[in-house]
Amino acid sequence: MSLKKPKDDNYIGFRLPENVLKKLDIIAKQERKSRGLLAKEGLQEWVELQLYNQNNNIITISKTFFIHLISYLDYENMNKLAINLGNLTADILRFLVAKPMNSDTLRQYAQFSINFFGKRGLRWFNILDIEVIDSKLIFRGIHDLQEKFSDFFTHFYKYLLNAHFNLDFITSIEEITPGIIHLEFKLREEK
Repeated sequence: MSLKKPKDDNYIGFRLPENVLKKLDIIAKQERKSRGLLAKEGLQEWVELQLYNQNNNIITISKTFFIHLISYLDYENMNKLAINLGNLTADILRFLVAKPMNSDTLRQYAQFSINFFGKRGLRWFNILDIEVIDSKLIFRGIHDLQEKFSDFFTHFYKYLLNAHFNLDFITSIEEITPGIIHLEFKLREEK
């Protein structure tokens, strides 16, 4: 029996080293997905991010460099950096999600955020869970970037969701330690 070539041009075939396939199998088992689906998702995410980076002259920096950078900032300058990064991230999210924030799109935003800030994207968090219950977004993340990062990210994320995505911060739940961030937000009431 001969293999048939797909009829369209949307097919890509390539070989991967054995060590990469073993890692892919581990992830596939954890996420209960096939190798092919994971590779497809990973390639799609990478292409979107690369295209956005190229079109907007963005560079990628290491965790170590970033934590050193914010460690030199005082509170006011750290807040300015958080706001500037919040504006940039809002543009990225609008580009990739391309929908206004409302109760219907909140779940889509949450899933995209896990990929964007977690292990598949910026890798700011080792473990990241963003859950939507009713019209509430619950953000829980574990990182290894020290207390200054927890402070920075909290300012950044609160600004991002409040200013750009019509979400209000629920001040009764804000847990911030050197390695854990737990924040809760709700959709702003329409007037």
